[in-house]
Amino acid sequence: MLITIPEDFQTFVSRGVASGRFRSEEAAVCEGLNLLRDRERKLEALRADLQVGLEQLDAGQSIILDIEDIKHRGRQRLATSGNEG
Repeated sequence: MLITIPEDFQTFVSRGVASGRFRSEEAAVCEGLNLLRDRERKLEALRADLQVGLEQLDAGQSIILDIEDIKHRGRQRLATSGNEG
């Protein structure tokens, strides 16, 4: 497959190859595609989790959160973690 990339990406890739960050232009493109694939997988997982949450809400399986309690517990955890090490 032959592709053409915009000039600013060509410059980025060329600099990356010259500096040793990438072994080749192909390696740079593969790294970018791997990052894109990972992002897509994470988005799919997030959408699936969101769907589960929406289904739970529709089924009446929700809880009411107390924001002040959450902040209080968070501050306690921060205070405790600050005393370690």
